[in-house]
Amino acid sequence: MNMLQKLDNYFGITRLGSTFRIELFAGLSTFLSLSYIFVVNPAILSAAGISTSVAFFATIFGSVVATLLMGLWARLPFALAPGLEMNAYIAYVVVGVLGFTWQGALGAVFWVGVLTVVLGYTSLRKNIIKAIPDKLKSGLAASVGVFLMLIALKVSGLLAYEGIQVRGIGLLTSNEAYIFYAGLVLVLIFRYFKIRGAVLFSIIGAAIIAHLLGVGQPIEPIKLSKEMFAGTFAFDLWVIFNPKIWSVILILFILDFYGPIAKFIGLTRNTPLVDKEGNLPRMKEGLVVDGLGTVIGAATGTSNLITYVESAVGIGEGGRTGLVAVVVGILMSLFLFLVPLINLIPVAATTGALFFVGLTIFPNRRELKFYSWTDIFAVTIMVLVTFWTFGLDKAMFAGFASFVILFILRGKWRELNPYLIGSTIILFLSILLS
Repeated sequence: MNMLQKLDNYFGITRLGSTFRIELFAGLSTFLSLSYIFVVNPAILSAAGISTSVAFFATIFGSVVATLLMGLWARLPFALAPGLEMNAYIAYVVVGVLGFTWQGALGAVFWVGVLTVVLGYTSLRKNIIKAIPDKLKSGLAASVGVFLMLIALKVSGLLAYEGIQVRGIGLLTSNEAYIFYAGLVLVLIFRYFKIRGAVLFSIIGAAIIAHLLGVGQPIEPIKLSKEMFAGTFAFDLWVIFNPKIWSVILILFILDFYGPIAKFIGLTRNTPLVDKEGNLPRMKEGLVVDGLGTVIGAATGTSNLITYVESAVGIGEGGRTGLVAVVVGILMSLFLFLVPLINLIPVAATTGALFFVGLTIFPNRRELKFYSWTDIFAVTIMVLVTFWTFGLDKAMFAGFASFVILFILRGKWRELNPYLIGSTIILFLSILLS
């Protein structure tokens, strides 16, 4: 048995209806769609006092290790990197408002990661996932789709935001808007003609148009020196004894604990990745890796690492196995040498592809035929909350709460799963504290 056959058997490439070429394309597409984080994360964390060199190294190191673990051990096509909702909360709230040092903030992140990993090995997370009704899983998929579309519309300027709140229609005739239109049209054309690599080619085509329009992505120079390692094990683990940090740990934990559940379900629904019962094999390993990523990130100098919703780009390209994540991890490790190349792919060039992939995640007509009015109500609420709050955790709470309330009003409260009720309460408490 040759090496390629061994890899095929290990990852299940042929079994899941993929090929090595598709997996490589998918990995490259996912990498291009999330590469902006290597520039954005250091810029945000610098507001917390963390050196951009430290944050740059931690972002690359943590993302590479966690993504390779996701591919090689969990064998799932997900990429991990620092979450934008996490680093902004650390920089502007934990440090900026609450007054903790960045070392203390990273200490809180570390304990969140440890707690997530420990609970990942228990049956708790598995029971929570099983407690989510099938129709609510469709709602999570739709919410992830909306989240992707909102990112595309926000980056392209087609929607005007104030913080995380939509304030209205943005500029429909800006250069960024034209790049969005071009990317969307390209991916639709490529898909219509069944061209493999449609998402990737649309990103490349949009990038060419972006440069013709003079839209680039400048990268601030970062010192590649010993300073990069100054954040390694610099976290303050004793911060856990400060009662003021407990609400911070709870909020970050909720995002870290429930966020991957929404993404794993939403990104894989209606794909060969799930079994006949709609369950994702090796989800437990994937969730543990998600927690380990946060531990690694805190130990090197960055905020929580999360499973990236941009993994949908690779999955939309046909990627089905952990080989996608391995490709992403390798490309991440080469980022220092790829900076000039990545600078040619502005974030705006990915918007059309992201919007298209978000559309493909929505439940199809065949599924909707089997929805009751309560299912449709709950899913609609989740989609609207995602749009209004730009938060998947809040969408989960809205969907769970509406489902629970409707069951109680219909006199079916005895049929409610206690894990679903418990999740609803926990999500509500995290929203109150945030």
